[in-house]
This record gives sequence, structure tokens and C-alpha cells, in this order.
Amino acid sequence: MAKTGRVYGLWSVALWLLAAGLLIGTTPRTAEYFAHWRTLRTENAQLEQQLARLHAEERALEAELKRVQTDLGREALARQRGWLRKGEEPLRINRP
Repeated sequence: MAKTGRVYGLWSVALWLLAAGLLIGTTPRTAEYFAHWRTLRTENAQLEQQLARLHAEERALEAELKRVQTDLGREALARQRGWLRKGEEPLRINRP
């Protein structure tokens, strides 16, 4: 019976050493994978924010396009750019 206990003890120690070796062997790789995952997660969040900004810009540009497709919209855009109709003169203010 004593021999069985000793064999069981040796197997137990061997299994613990194997488990510790696997843990120590995989820890640096696991830390590397985790660091890479964090970097990718941060980059993904930044790209999602950029995508949201671009979608908002697209909606604004589409609204602007719809606005300038009307006669009043085109005239308003031309006035913003400083264009004048034939016969109109720009307003001049003389400052002292």
C-alpha cells in the first residue's frame, strides 16, 4: 500500500510541474495576445467614431444637395458666394 501512495505522490507532483510549466510557457504569449487585442479594440473604437462622423457629414451634404436643387436654394448659395444678378451692384459701406 505504501508503494501505491508513493506512485500517486510522484504522479501528483509531475502533473503539478507540468501544469506550472504550461502556465509559465503560455503566459507571455497570452499577455502579448491581450495587448494586441486591446490595441485592436482601441483602433476599432476610433474607426467607429470616424465612421459616425462621416455618416453625419454625408447626411449634412445630402441635405445641402437637396436644398440647392431648388431655385431658392441655388440663389441662396450664389448669394453666400457673393454672386450678383445682372444689374445689381454690391453694397459698399464707407467707414471713417
